[in-house]
Amino acid sequence: MKITKLILAAYLLTSMAACDTDKNIAMYGEDSGAVRIEAAINTAFTRSNPGAAGDQQKQFNEGDEIQLSCEDGYLNYVLAGGKWVPTDNYYLRWGAEPVTYSAFYPVVSGASTANFTLPTNQQRLENLAKADYMTCTVENVTDDGSRILRLGMNRKMAKVIMTLADVGGQGKVQGVKIGSYQGYTNGEVVSGTSLISPFITVPEGGKAGQNGCTYTAIVAPGKAGTTATFVSLNYLGEDLVLPGIPELKPAKCYEFTLKVEGSIISISEPIVSPWDSGTLPGGDAEELQLAAYYVKEQPAGNATGMDWDNAMGVDALRNLLQTNGNSDISNANAVKLDGKKIYVAAGSYEMAKENSGVKIEYSGYSKQVEITIEGGYDPSSTGTDLTKRDISKYTTAFVRNTGSGASATSNSLLVLGNQTNIIFDGCTFNGQYGLNDAGSVRAVFVAAGGGDATLQLNNCVIKNFNRGSDGGTDGGAAVKVSKGRVLLNDVEMVNNKATARGGAITTTAANSFLFMNNCLLHENYAPGAWGTAIHAGNGYACMNNVTVLGTTATGGNSITVNGDAYFMLANTTIVGNSGNPNGVFRAGGRASTVVNSLFAKGAGSRTIYAGNITSGGYNVYQAADAGWGAVSTDTDYSSQTLPAATLTDGVYQWTVTGTIDEFATKQAVIDAVKSFDATVGQQFINWVGENGFGVDQRGVARNVNKMQAGAYDAGL
Repeated sequence: MKITKLILAAYLLTSMAACDTDKNIAMYGEDSGAVRIEAAINTAFTRSNPGAAGDQQKQFNEGDEIQLSCEDGYLNYVLAGGKWVPTDNYYLRWGAEPVTYSAFYPVVSGASTANFTLPTNQQRLENLAKADYMTCTVENVTDDGSRILRLGMNRKMAKVIMTLADVGGQGKVQGVKIGSYQGYTNGEVVSGTSLISPFITVPEGGKAGQNGCTYTAIVAPGKAGTTATFVSLNYLGEDLVLPGIPELKPAKCYEFTLKVEGSIISISEPIVSPWDSGTLPGGDAEELQLAAYYVKEQPAGNATGMDWDNAMGVDALRNLLQTNGNSDISNANAVKLDGKKIYVAAGSYEMAKENSGVKIEYSGYSKQVEITIEGGYDPSSTGTDLTKRDISKYTTAFVRNTGSGASATSNSLLVLGNQTNIIFDGCTFNGQYGLNDAGSVRAVFVAAGGGDATLQLNNCVIKNFNRGSDGGTDGGAAVKVSKGRVLLNDVEMVNNKATARGGAITTTAANSFLFMNNCLLHENYAPGAWGTAIHAGNGYACMNNVTVLGTTATGGNSITVNGDAYFMLANTTIVGNSGNPNGVFRAGGRASTVVNSLFAKGAGSRTIYAGNITSGGYNVYQAADAGWGAVSTDTDYSSQTLPAATLTDGVYQWTVTGTIDEFATKQAVIDAVKSFDATVGQQFINWVGENGFGVDQRGVARNVNKMQAGAYDAGL
């Protein structure tokens, strides 16, 4: 049997088992000749699931995958709705001649029926599952009339459980690791050893690192290794080691009592049982729950994230946030994370690698999961000390691996789906592209689907993302909003690029909400057409104290800030550039409001494109379309020369040299925002705070009775 496309006539002549790619996979459920599989373990249950008990442990979980092969071809089956179904666009059919099949679990990189590398990070339930290596070979099988291929999976690993006892006083055992051989090569256990970070449980009413805590690891069985480390840990500040891996056999569970006396580690003789029943000692034990999580560039201690000394690394952070195909695990993660903070030390954290970023979604959870991620901490921090934070000195950067795209996560470093409310504070997002690259990855895609999603960025930078390989319909190299809320406060976006429709930001759906306060956008490019910096195609886009410097473009429809959304611009500055024939601002579709804002032509020749705009007054503009909506308190400044598009102290600064028809008051600006939309306008005011309309982008106080137009105020 070969995994090839077969001509129908040849299939009828040979009646061999074959992968029929002439039929769409949708036919699988209707084809009585399709090979269906059932998987069961010879020792009565099928995967590591230490949080379950009884019959629940005898089942595979939804989303589990098995790879099935025969002769020189293979395909994967996934458990969906209680049935194993092919994941590929073809499937197997029964034939008359015997076929030998082989299978293995889990389907991970580098695994096969003969080779498996044991993962060393087993601190979470799903990580344990990925260590539970099983294989099966069924020789010379033919259809017995049931059309079912039955796979008796053989567990190749052993399980080790260690329970702490006799830990005195307030002493705490930390950094426990369990030694193991590294896996299988060509069907044989390899001789090299590794230290496993185990799954930790704390008994009800107990404390981490004290009596009753258990440490569970899945290990590769083998002969005794007298010199290899079996247990390592830290007790009272001293690193301790117990040498001597005992002889272990596959499909067995070994339960040890672990004691630490002074500087000596000791373990009891194990209780050995078939690995086919029971879960963790103390049936009410739960996974370690943390008040907060600590992350460093490299994992430390036991890498649980319980403090800086035991900080998790980037892979554990990705796993903690990443959506899991098993809804039970995703809901368990939601419980662990909801309302929690994640503190991240300075460093570079690859969140997009191997063509996948991180998708965060909790669709099955009862509410939005609220997570705060704070960067800017000194990497030398210890314990739970949070005093060494300086975001200007310690840069926490979430980056794209320079060799990777992110096609598996909608071409985005981060995707926020249903039931998410994520706050990033003091973080940098770096795509690591050059402006001349034809890249594919944006920073964040907010796509709530049928639920709700909120992204909040405070004191953050988004730079060097690139959608240059896009055909021009899917811009927003920094942020794309399909459905949900994006709240940007004190955010800089620089050196991002799309082909068209938003070098930095794009919104696409009616229920998209973009709120911006004290933000700076510069050197963002979308030369092909439409918004070179922002393209708000739909939804709401509200701005206060925002500076946008336009960039050169080549498209006949190019414009700096563009779209058919409901725009509300207050105290905002937009400066144009060459190659933008449609100017610096166009609100072409839905009713929009501008108040006390500056529209400067810069190196361009046009500013406001006449559209559906209502002026709230006090705007200063150059070279705007006649009839754009100006009122008596707006000032046409076309006769005056404004500075080139440069930044001073992070803002475009200009001096009032000509007559201004009338200056705004803070209250007049607030009233205009309220008049924009009774609901959304008030929501924006509540988010900014009324005092936020009385300062400029730098946070410098304005004269609230005589405010200068735009994001900069000289203090008139």
